[in-house]
Amino acid sequence: MNKTFSNPCSRCGRERVVVRTWKEKVYDSVIINTEKECPNPDCQKLVNRENNKQKEKYRAIRRKTEERARNRKTTNEAKKALKNKKKK
Repeated sequence: MNKTFSNPCSRCGRERVVVRTWKEKVYDSVIINTEKECPNPDCQKLVNRENNKQKEKYRAIRRKTEERARNRKTTNEAKKALKNKKKK
């Protein structure tokens, strides 16, 4: 049973080509990864640039979320310490 899948470029719609394939072992499974790119190098550069913008945007959101969590934790600890101090 051989299936063919279509993987068009998100920008220009051309069929993407295989750049490299590699295997990874995860626990007891072997996973085959395939990296594909647009055959038009200029289009692929634009796609990569957009992907990098999105990755940086998500990294910034994650950093802000982690910072808020740290601030919330230190604020709660300070409130508890103040509350315990008032009880004494």
